[in-house]
Amino acid sequence: MSVKKLELPEAFEKFREVIEETIQPFINIETEQRKTSLFESKFEGEPYFPLTMTYPKNAEGQPLKLLAQINFADVPKHVPNFPTEGILQFYIDAHDDVLGMDFDNGQNQQGFRVIFHEHIVEDESQLVQDFSFVDANKEDMYFPVEKEMALSFESGFEPLSANDFRSNVHYAAIFEGIEDNDDLEDEFYETLNSTGHKIGGYPFFTQEDPRAYGEYTDSLILLLQVDSVGDHIMWGDVGVGNFFITEDELKRRDFSKVLYNWDCH
Repeated sequence: MSVKKLELPEAFEKFREVIEETIQPFINIETEQRKTSLFESKFEGEPYFPLTMTYPKNAEGQPLKLLAQINFADVPKHVPNFPTEGILQFYIDAHDDVLGMDFDNGQNQQGFRVIFHEHIVEDESQLVQDFSFVDANKEDMYFPVEKEMALSFESGFEPLSANDFRSNVHYAAIFEGIEDNDDLEDEFYETLNSTGHKIGGYPFFTQEDPRAYGEYTDSLILLLQVDSVGDHIMWGDVGVGNFFITEDELKRRDFSKVLYNWDCH
């Protein structure tokens, strides 16, 4: 697949080579509000969950809620090291104002969980069918995705986003050239914003990259990004949620140290 020529504002044409050398493949995710099967890729809704497994709960014993389910059989084989089959799930705490995120340790999965089902059980009688226990106290819950949505996937390519922590070094000359020009700075962030739902590629933040301060600098792979897009997804005040993993962990299918972050305006 050829990379479509990157569209850049004229002011940044002289930096084209610097920007284009960062281009990476990613998977764009589109949503369609509808009921899904237990096996389908989705935001919200009912997960694929074998009866033999223990459903994820928070520290108080309350069930976590499915944020996203990715069935890799439906995802283009476009981004390196990702599974080509199996189901990857992201659960977060809907009973918590901060949705299960630990500000001191973004890898602490007490308030969220990432689960990978490598081998899929086709027999639905072997799967949990009734998830009413998850929404038992719905009036006390807050969740960024308000409706069940089926997902579809499309291959793409994108350059390093302006608020990825690596941009401070890689785009240093650009930032230096625009630091006294608010309009140009806004245009640069807008051009290289990396918004939207995606797998792989580069992240978007409304605040700052949690990996900027040394603790999570190896977590370079964007496992999933769920953005405030459309009428039924809203992280706080038009925010975004991201999950990151190291390349080595992804290759080993070890999702125990995934970094979870969300922020909003």
